[in-house]
Amino acid sequence: MKTLDTIIVVKKMNIYHRYITVPFEYEKPKKFLESSDSFINNFSHDDIQSDVLVWLSKYDLRISNVVEAFYTSASNKVSVPIHNDLTIKPGVRDAAKLNFTWGPSESKTRWWRVRDESKLIEIIHEDSGYNQGLRDAGIIPDIDCHKCYSANEEDLELVHEATIDKPSLLNVGQLHSTHNPNPTEDRWTLSLTLLTNDGKHLTFSDALHKFGELTYE
Repeated sequence: MKTLDTIIVVKKMNIYHRYITVPFEYEKPKKFLESSDSFINNFSHDDIQSDVLVWLSKYDLRISNVVEAFYTSASNKVSVPIHNDLTIKPGVRDAAKLNFTWGPSESKTRWWRVRDESKLIEIIHEDSGYNQGLRDAGIIPDIDCHKCYSANEEDLELVHEATIDKPSLLNVGQLHSTHNPNPTEDRWTLSLTLLTNDGKHLTFSDALHKFGELTYE
């Protein structure tokens, strides 16, 4: 029989987030000095710093032309809602993004797990307005982004959260959202979808393997 002093507590694997050391500094885009009435904006691929692309190419990676800028206002009045970034259900297959965030230290990215898969909500992007935003930006997506999944917070459990104040790898195959309680300072994120050279999503686990000791918690 096990006694209390022989029971080993195993920490759950963090499958959601890692900081990553990059050999350059990403300058805050001028657009991010403004406020926004939308939580999502689209950037041109041509606006991305070239040193990011050169660095990723050394790992046989590139970025999608769907480049997103996420906004979370002071006091959380505008925030990124709970969603995943794939067209398949959370947990089936993960995907990695490289994010650069500017904002207060108490702002968080949060990850969620649905208690009952039947509670997942399918979001069709043609109906949500997301696809229209891509068209307005002149972007023909090189990845499948016609839908995603969401859920109501009461049907979820919070499984991880992190302050994204350094370059970071995020698992966006899982449900996630943002939170910014700071009363005066906004938060902006530039989000780059990582792709292999054959156009497939780089999984979060493959990203950790590929970047190795450059990643840390």
